[in-house]
Amino acid sequence: MITSMFEVLSFTSSDGSPLKYGRLSHSEPPTSGQALLFIPGLGGSVKGALHFLERLLPTYNPIYAPDLRGFGLNPVDTPLPKADIIWQDLEAFHQEVLQPQTSDKLALCGLSLGGVLSTLLATRHPERFSSVTLLAPAYKPHQHSFSPAYILRNVVSHLLLGAKARTHLPYGLDAITRNSSILNDPQFKGALKMPLTPGFLLGVRDWCNQAIQEINTLNIPALMVIPGQDIVCDPEAMRKAYERIPTTTQKQLLHYPEFYHDVLFEADFARLAQEILGWLDSLGSAS
Repeated sequence: MITSMFEVLSFTSSDGSPLKYGRLSHSEPPTSGQALLFIPGLGGSVKGALHFLERLLPTYNPIYAPDLRGFGLNPVDTPLPKADIIWQDLEAFHQEVLQPQTSDKLALCGLSLGGVLSTLLATRHPERFSSVTLLAPAYKPHQHSFSPAYILRNVVSHLLLGAKARTHLPYGLDAITRNSSILNDPQFKGALKMPLTPGFLLGVRDWCNQAIQEINTLNIPALMVIPGQDIVCDPEAMRKAYERIPTTTQKQLLHYPEFYHDVLFEADFARLAQEILGWLDSLGSAS
């Protein structure tokens, strides 16, 4: 049995802000000799994904996970007025951390909003990555959670108040998982109640639209995981985005009819990890 080590480290973003990221590794040599970049979702953190990421060791070692600015390891005093800075953070992370430490291409994996950002990274910088795994990518909000009234309210608030406007996500923990051990865990209580700005959410929406448009240029192997019971992000939009991936690109779709949005919180996450590893390993045998 391998012993994993999780470290919280820091880098400096393009605006001079110190930001933290997680690094998961172990002392045994990796079987693939490849590193993996994991991008959490909106409001998420690498700490909530460690149980899943540890399943990817020792095939991928080390695993890097930069929490998005404003969430997880990188809380802020004032909600971000725009989302653009997060993209700049990811570019700075590549330049300062990944490029000096990893000479080969990385495997890429993202959850929810992290799946959207992973789509954009994979289409805009295919030279950096060997594959991309998209876990419940948040291409389109589900009307069950993001009602027309909620969207209109935020648009009006943004127009009237600008950066001073405040809002919250329109769903709770019970919308993203059915796992009772997560729902009853005190550390996750109120995890999705952080204040946001409508301007930030509008920027996220732009990313989602861009990812849908750009996915038809994806030319590295891609795996997409779609949870059938997702009421936060639209599973049908995920499926349509998958169909837009060129037929010349090696791709696979995994559909879990019983899964909720946060597929890593599912009690059966080990099966998911095993199937993802199986697909990633198959890429090496096919090359």
